[in-house]
Amino acid sequence: MKVSVIIPVYNVSAYIERCLLSVLDQTWQDLEIIVVDDCTPDDSMAIVRRIAQSHLRGSIIRCFAHEQNKGLSAARNTGIGNATGEYVYFVDSDDYIPHEAIQLLSDAALEEKVDFVVGNYKVEGADYWAPPLKMTSGTVYGPENILRQYTAGMWYVMAWNKLVNLHFLLENDLFFQEGIVHEDDLWSFKLACVSRKMAVVNAATYFYFMQPNSIMRAPSLFNLECRVRVIKYIFQYITSSKQLQNNPDVYIYYENLKAKYFDRILYNTDDKTFQLESYIQFRRNRYLRPVESQTLIKRDGLLFLRNLHYLFFERLGYHYYKLFVKLEYYSLIVSIKIKKIFA
Repeated sequence: MKVSVIIPVYNVSAYIERCLLSVLDQTWQDLEIIVVDDCTPDDSMAIVRRIAQSHLRGSIIRCFAHEQNKGLSAARNTGIGNATGEYVYFVDSDDYIPHEAIQLLSDAALEEKVDFVVGNYKVEGADYWAPPLKMTSGTVYGPENILRQYTAGMWYVMAWNKLVNLHFLLENDLFFQEGIVHEDDLWSFKLACVSRKMAVVNAATYFYFMQPNSIMRAPSLFNLECRVRVIKYIFQYITSSKQLQNNPDVYIYYENLKAKYFDRILYNTDDKTFQLESYIQFRRNRYLRPVESQTLIKRDGLLFLRNLHYLFFERLGYHYYKLFVKLEYYSLIVSIKIKKIFA
């Protein structure tokens, strides 16, 4: 089984050699490596070409170039469009993978011909919390079960370290939304909605490298604006399917994602106008009336209290929602600190 490993490249000269060598040195032999030059301004591609010429397996590297910088989503889409493998696998160019990663994931894919495989990962470079894989190794059958596991946060949203069947990906139009960040939140949600069979490998098949200074950097306004756009895109996707609209797990996930995004907006900008405009967009991207939603969230008292904001006029609803989201955040921080004390 051939695997196409897709590596977008932009301004990563300090990391691309480690990343590329980790893929070239895989124990799995049937590989092609698709490197997408997203108009990188540094010498990253010179490093790629040097390795391609000097490495024993360098001939499996295929390079494609954008004429202008288009972003991570477009680079991944270019990789998908040029892939010839049965499965594709995404690696960010500042990360790397252990030698047996593709072997472990491919063995799981072959065992039951799944739509995709997700592996576990480790964080390196900084003391940073990242959403863990909370599932044991094995196979999950049925779209309802896969979607339930996703909306419960049992497997992470990042697109990397997922081995995806290319035919399945193309059949379901699972390309990445271009022109935004947080594109993984949208893509993985769609993946969870349409998958019929997934496999889990609870072994570290990926090293996620966090640059120490990156966690100190506040998101740009564009970054925050993209959160609003992602909420809109997910809304459009949910409302295209009656089945999704009537799924309580989807409704709870979607409303919780709004609160998570709004918390980040409140935390990272003092622009009151933007905060209010974001709230209004979140409020309007709502597909159930109060009575309908109550039948879905009757088991979630916290969500019921938070969603009382929908009953108020926009301005009052904004202040209620803002206060509630802040209290939820502080409660979470306090609980985490208490756990650390008694750990």
